[in-house]
Amino acid sequence: MKKLLFSLLVSILPVLTGCGAASSPDPAPSAPADAGSSAAPAPAAEDVPADAAALPQELVVAGQEIAASLDPVQPLTSSYLRAVGAAEALFRVNKEGIVEPSLAEGAQPKDASTWIITLRSGVAFWSGKAVDADAVIASLERSMAEDAQAQPFLKDLAFAKTDDRTIEVKTSVEHLDVPLNLSYYQTVIHNVEAAHDAVDTMDLTGMYKVVEFAPKQKMVLEANDGYWGAKPVIRRVVHEEIADGQTRALSAVSGRSHVSINIPVTSLAQFEGNEAVELIASPVANTQTIYLNLDRPQLADAKVRQALTWALDREELALLGAEGQSEPVSTWLGSNPAFPEAKDAVYGKPDPAKAEQLLDEAGWLKAGDGIRHKDGEALTLKLMTWGGDKALGEALQHQWTKIGVKAEVQHGDYSLIQTARDSGEWDASIEAWSTFGDMYSLLAGQFSPEGGGNYGGFRDDETNRLLDELRHASDDATRRELALRVNERVAELAPVIALFPRPHITAVSKRLVGFEEHFRQFENIVNADLRFE
Repeated sequence: MKKLLFSLLVSILPVLTGCGAASSPDPAPSAPADAGSSAAPAPAAEDVPADAAALPQELVVAGQEIAASLDPVQPLTSSYLRAVGAAEALFRVNKEGIVEPSLAEGAQPKDASTWIITLRSGVAFWSGKAVDADAVIASLERSMAEDAQAQPFLKDLAFAKTDDRTIEVKTSVEHLDVPLNLSYYQTVIHNVEAAHDAVDTMDLTGMYKVVEFAPKQKMVLEANDGYWGAKPVIRRVVHEEIADGQTRALSAVSGRSHVSINIPVTSLAQFEGNEAVELIASPVANTQTIYLNLDRPQLADAKVRQALTWALDREELALLGAEGQSEPVSTWLGSNPAFPEAKDAVYGKPDPAKAEQLLDEAGWLKAGDGIRHKDGEALTLKLMTWGGDKALGEALQHQWTKIGVKAEVQHGDYSLIQTARDSGEWDASIEAWSTFGDMYSLLAGQFSPEGGGNYGGFRDDETNRLLDELRHASDDATRRELALRVNERVAELAPVIALFPRPHITAVSKRLVGFEEHFRQFENIVNADLRFE
């Protein structure tokens, strides 16, 4: 099997640096605005395969995780609902990185702090309730109030109804790219009057309706005949959770699943010689990141955090933790192709000697057992990993042991990490957040005191000052410079440790036609044109 090559998505550079395309109402989704008024045309007889009866009657998607809830404001639920075509936002980002309308018909800036959004006509929730201005505003305000992951993208927006199809958006800062913010995963539009605790009462807008749900096991969806856009060719989708990566790979190889998400790099050998499955290594803009709990006494000292960072050989980590299917980055913005200088900033090369010196200065001295101690306490670190990161965790453990840190890896379900964070009983954990989007929203979400991704409780006056400048910057050049300064400041203080972009490998059955790779993991697993041949 030809070795998969990891690459970053250079084509999104115009959006990241200018975001001009988002302001235009001209780009439109593949279906016209009135596509919901008539059913999709039936295929001509000559277009129907002779063995059509033998074709799969449902699309099976296997994922490392599926939704644990049906309520869009619960953690990651909207992401999974969008992935399988059940939920939609006002805008979406296409595979070229261009923001285009979805439930919205278009958007135009009125002035530096005002946008006018026009909604599509004739769009309804599954229940038949109109997706009008009142419903959209209520949905976004609920997400802003109850979803910590959505807050960085909504907190600077105030919505007001002009008429049933028109919404005025006031921004608390000038020149904010509202369509880009409203394309984020967690901003899906849902009927707030519905009870999102059962398949019979949940109310979304997507091309597929949820008809069966077993949390963390299986979600079954069927085509929404009242959908406003192009009707899906495949009528039924099954989204299954197969947490074990090896088992997920076997499901793809055997043909049981038609799309298998997040194939572990350690399972690539299983696909050698398999002509029925295609492996797609989608370009990504995210950073595999170690989040540190700064409330832990041993991690409250910046010198200790810096030592943990200087000690790392990221080339080796990418080789052992990603089978060479990624490349190192030393700062959080390093995976964003619009910021190539961030890739090797601050921690360009590993320096274990510097790491040892910093630990000495911090009072953590090596004892006879090779572990560092201070005031009778050993320097310990429990690292929580999940999904396909077990090998990465073990590689980190090995590298930190060399500088005298007694590291322990705890591998398990992501829910264990969430529980530990809620209780405060954690030292470090690994996950990847997207680095694509509005720079202030992303960086504030990670590094401001109120940020939903600021798991470790990082607080720094200088970082907050720079973020405030970024929030009010009016031109792209200034915003870019400030984003780099925030990124560098955070890297120097090391509340998080950047490693490499997480590989995103998908196994797709060659019987499935129309699958489109996308740099946003949850954006485009299903589409209306998917079909079996």
